[in-house]
Amino acid sequence: MNIRHATDVAFVVFLFANLTFAEPGRNSLSACFDLTDSCEEWQAGFADYPAGQEMFYELTAQCTSDPTNLNRGFFLSGANHSDDLFMFIKHPVCGLKPSGAYEVEACVEILSKAPTGCIGVGGDPGAGVYVKFGASAIEPAPVLQPDGRLRMNVDIGQQSNSGSNAVVIGDIATGITDCFNQQYELKELQTAAPLAAQADENGLLWIFAAADSGFEGRTSLFFTHVRVHMHHRPTEKDKTENPTHDGGGKSGHEPHPWRDPFHVGQPARAFVRRAIGRLRCGKFSSAPTR
Repeated sequence: MNIRHATDVAFVVFLFANLTFAEPGRNSLSACFDLTDSCEEWQAGFADYPAGQEMFYELTAQCTSDPTNLNRGFFLSGANHSDDLFMFIKHPVCGLKPSGAYEVEACVEILSKAPTGCIGVGGDPGAGVYVKFGASAIEPAPVLQPDGRLRMNVDIGQQSNSGSNAVVIGDIATGITDCFNQQYELKELQTAAPLAAQADENGLLWIFAAADSGFEGRTSLFFTHVRVHMHHRPTEKDKTENPTHDGGGKSGHEPHPWRDPFHVGQPARAFVRRAIGRLRCGKFSSAPTR
């Protein structure tokens, strides 16, 4: 075993010792999803447009994790003819406390080519497209409305406004100011405060990252990494039944110190990727909670 490999293995052991991955009914959970390496169990969707107009809106969703691709991640693209297009990716997380209340923090990394300070059709192509992060016990999905439009079944807010199930964490504007020289640039965005969410009766919670567009033109971006930290907050019933229970952490909000296990070498990457499979639904169906 060479020194690099030994260092990677030691780092992975450190990750597990620091509760990076979920166990059944655990009080806290931290995970990093590297979409440049795998999009497994991530799904894409679109909303806020007329049903049946997918071709007109040029809706595209594709996982581009092949190492031969220059830009990798979960690619989403659409032409915002409705001036309100919502594009999202979602993933289920299992093994939480059944019906448990959680505070969810997130760090979302994207590849965007929208420059700063440019004027586009019906808005700014960068500052007019808002990135959101959400969490819900209900699977986020577009639902056909009586007016023929597809709307989300969870509260995502409206463009620059947050909803009860999703919060605005920034926009897709890059540091590039040349409006005629668009090139992809990495951008990292974080939740400013924890998002309150509740797992369902089976201990399942859906997380999602999205772009909510107010720019009346075409928007294309890659979601490259999604990091989440979930911390259980006991209800009054929990406190009554177990007076010593403190929710697994200190009181008050302390920003989560983000760690990225995918910045280690390839042997450790493969090992960590397999371990993240423990978050998949069905893995904890017969496991007790605690």
